Amino acid sequence: MDTRKIEEILGNFAIKGKIAEAKPFGSGHINDTFRVTTEEPDGTRHLYTLQRINHAVFRKPQQVMDNIERALDHINQKVGENADVKTLRLVRTREKRNCVRTFEGKWWRVYDFIDGVESYDNVRDPAVAFEAARGFAHFQNLMADLPLPRLHETIPYFHHTPMRYATLEEAAYLDIRNRADEVAAELDFVRQRRHLVAHLLNRYLKGQIPERITHNDTKINNALFDPETKRCVAVVDLDTVMPGLALYDFGDLCRTTCNTADESEPDPDNVHLDLAMFEAVTAGYLDTAKFLVPAEVQELAFSAWLLPFMIGIRFLTDYLQGDTYFKTHYPKQNVDRCRTQFRLALCMEEAREEMQAIVQRCARAVGRN
Repeated sequence: MDTRKIEEILGNFAIKGKIAEAKPFGSGHINDTFRVTTEEPDGTRHLYTLQRINHAVFRKPQQVMDNIERALDHINQKVGENADVKTLRLVRTREKRNCVRTFEGKWWRVYDFIDGVESYDNVRDPAVAFEAARGFAHFQNLMADLPLPRLHETIPYFHHTPMRYATLEEAAYLDIRNRADEVAAELDFVRQRRHLVAHLLNRYLKGQIPERITHNDTKINNALFDPETKRCVAVVDLDTVMPGLALYDFGDLCRTTCNTADESEPDPDNVHLDLAMFEAVTAGYLDTAKFLVPAEVQELAFSAWLLPFMIGIRFLTDYLQGDTYFKTHYPKQNVDRCRTQFRLALCMEEAREEMQAIVQRCARAVGRN
C-alpha cells in the first residue's frame, strides 16, 4: 500500500506530525500491519502501529474494538505508571472513536508503537519461555476482575473443539477443491482422536472448570520482551480477547514454544517436543496464574496436547476450503502447517506421562499440590 493511501487513512486519527516512513511490520497470518514514523516541524518523531482489521475473519470489527478498548482501559488503570510493564494504547480518531471504517468498507485502527522491545517468532531459550508464560498469566490476572457486562465473543466458538471437528468433517464431505484424497492420512489421524475433542468443554459444562477472560492467541510472538533483562513486558494482539478457558491460552503457548521446528516445516520428521521448554512454560505459568483452580492444573498437560491438535484441524480445514482464512505463501503451506501440528501432538502423546510429571513437579514448587 502506498504512502499516500496510508496518509489518507491516518488523517482520520489524532496522530502527531506528518508521515516520514511507513512500512509493513510483523508476521501475523490475519491482519495487515504497518509501522509508521511521523515527524513534527521541530523534528520530533513519533511511532505508530497502523492495522487493517481483517473483517473476513472478524465479522463484527466494532465488537472487536469495543472488547480491546474495555480491556486496555482496565489494564492501563491497574498498571498505572509501572515502568516495568508496557501496554498497548489506542490512538483515537478525531471524532474520539476507537477505529475507522473507510469508504471501501475496510476497518483500521492505530496504536502507539511499543518501542525498545523485542519479540520472537521462535524461541529455544527456556528462560524466555518462562517469561512469556508469566506474561500471559499476568495478563489473565489483570483481566480477572473486569466488571460486567461480559465481553463480546468476537469469533463465536473460536476454541470450541467439537465445532472445529464438525467443520472439518463438513469441509471433507463437500471437498470443494477436490483435496480430500491427498490429506486422507491427516483426516484419519483426527478421526481416531475425535473422542477427545470435547474433554475440556465437558468439564466446563459440569462446572469443574470456570470461564475466564482469555487472550486466545498466545503465540510466542505476541509477547514482547525487554532486550536487556529478557523479561516479558507486554502482551499484544488482543483481537481475540474474549470469554474462554485459561487452559486454551496455556496450551497455545506450549504449542508455539515446545516445537523444535518452524510452524510451516515441510518435513514432519524434523518436529520434536522440547520437554525443557514445556517445563519452563509450566513453571512460569504456575508461578503467576494464581487464579487457577485444581481442575485447571490437572488439565495443563492435556491442554498442551489439545491446542496443536485443534490448530492442526483448523489448518487442515482451511486447506480443504481453499485457503481462505490463513495467509499462505505457497500452495500447500496449510498442509505443512497441519502436519507439523499433528506430529507435535503425536510427540506429546508419547510423552504424556513425562508431561504430567512435570506439571505435578511445578505445581508442588509453588504450593499447588
